[in-house]
Parts: sequence; structure tokens; C-alpha cells
Amino acid sequence: MNIFIAGGSGAIGRQLVPMLIQEGHRVVAMTRSPGSAARLEAMGAAPVIGNVFDKVRLIELVERAEPELVIHQLTAFGATDRDPLAETIRIREEGTRNLVEAARKATARRFIAQSISFICTPVKEGLTNEDTPLYHEASPGNPPPRGAVAELEDQTIRCGGMHGIVLRYGWFYGPGTNYDPGDAIPRAIRKGRMPIVGEGNGTYSFVHVHDAAVATMKALTRGEPGVYNIVDNAPAKLNEWLPAVAKLLDAPAPTHMDEVSARQKLGDMLVYVFNEQSGASNLRAKKALAWEPAVSSWKIGFKSLYASS
Repeated sequence: MNIFIAGGSGAIGRQLVPMLIQEGHRVVAMTRSPGSAARLEAMGAAPVIGNVFDKVRLIELVERAEPELVIHQLTAFGATDRDPLAETIRIREEGTRNLVEAARKATARRFIAQSISFICTPVKEGLTNEDTPLYHEASPGNPPPRGAVAELEDQTIRCGGMHGIVLRYGWFYGPGTNYDPGDAIPRAIRKGRMPIVGEGNGTYSFVHVHDAAVATMKALTRGEPGVYNIVDNAPAKLNEWLPAVAKLLDAPAPTHMDEVSARQKLGDMLVYVFNEQSGASNLRAKKALAWEPAVSSWKIGFKSLYASS
């Protein structure tokens, strides 16, 4: 089929685009960077230079691609020339609206968008699922990303005339992510700069980027319109996985920081991540998308990732 992907050079895109090409799909991939365009072309995609905020140009590019399916994998978390969080919020709000409009004008049948599984209201026991509300009772530091996620998901599900699929990915790790051996999180762990906050009860549902890309491939043709958690089978609290990863990296044991100090030094969002978030269930995605993560647990995945680091 003809596929238009926005964000094809990101962590998921670098896994996903080659899979799409190998399956025989015609892929038009949008990027803002000539360097990324060259990499996308090397993967087998047809790159186009565009900006999701330039609606007129975006509509032109998407209509020219004649896509049956549009994939939204855009974020700005790797940005170095602007505020990555603020830019990602704008992408999820304004960018999603523009891309949905472009996909509709191009008469695409299906629209798939990247969301996150770890900003739902925490539950006292067990895991969140796709029906768990987003964290509307969050503290003042949390509403911007939560509001942007709600906007992205609403725009996707109510995309009018298309099948809107929201994939709530877990915490990415693997090649090209900030858990890559030389990237931000391992560097922070080695320097003792990633503490266990409070009791360290924040529960992470990880997903290897390759498994996330495979789930996206499944969503090309499977799944009713709606939301699906794309996470592995082994949610883990910060106080479990962080010391284990520190050992794998030959790093010092994590320090501890009380919650009051953490709110002052790190902010409300990181306190939520480190000590409050719940893990997520993947049962709906397994059934509806016929998907099973090949890397079932972070224990296996991180051990492999850091074996030679």
C-alpha cells in the first residue's frame, strides 16, 4: 500500500521504515532535514522535505503521496536547537491537527499516531489499561504533556472517515534511544545523577524499539479504531530496574532522594515518573493486533543492550 510517514527518521522510524519497505509498501517519509532525507532514501523510502506546522505545504505533500495510510511518529525530544518538551507539545497539538486534516484531504483510510502509556492516572494495585483516564489530577508540573497527549489522541480517534489508531508506546529502549549505552540515561547512571526518589515506586512499562515497530506493522491492517498499549510483559518499579541496570553498566549504586527535595530539584514531572506512575497492560494489543513482544522483559533487553558497554 501507499504509506505516508511523518517522523520516519526517529527511533521508531529507523526500525519501521525498513520493515515497511521489506513488506513491499511504497513509503513517502517527511523530514525537515536534508541529512535525514538522505538516510531515509538509503532505507528505501521516498523522502520529502516538509514541516508539520506548514499546513499548506503539508497538505500538498500528503495529497501528492496518495496514501492509503498515514503514520504520525513525530516528536522533538532529540532537539538541541529548541525546547524539546515545548516543541513536542506543539507537535502533538497543532501538528496532529494539521496531519489529520492532510490525511483526510488525501482520502487516507487509516491514521496511526504515536502516544505514550505512562501518563495515565496511577492505580493503587495492578496495571493501567487503555480505559484508564489520563492523569487529570496531576500536579502543576504535569498538565502540559498530559494535555497535549489528550489532544493528540482525541484528534486521532475522531479523525472523521478514517480508522484512527493510537499506539501508546511504553518507555523506549534499544538502539537510537536515550537508553543507548552512550546516551543520556546511561551517562547519568554512571555519574550517579539518576536517584531513587522516595520509595522508587514509579512503575515502568518498557518496550524495545524493534518490538514497538513490529506492533506498528501489525496496526497497518489490524485493530478497530481506538487506543492500544504497546509495552512488554514485565513492568518494573524504579527501585528494581535502576539498581540492576547500574550493575550492568558497572556504575555506582543509585543514590536516594526524598520526595520533598526531589520536587524542588527535579520538578513534579520527574517525581511522578520516579515514584508515582503505574505500569500498563498490553493485553488489548496482544489480542487485537496479534502482537507479542519478542523481548518480553526489560531484564533480557537491558542485559543484551549493555553486554559490551
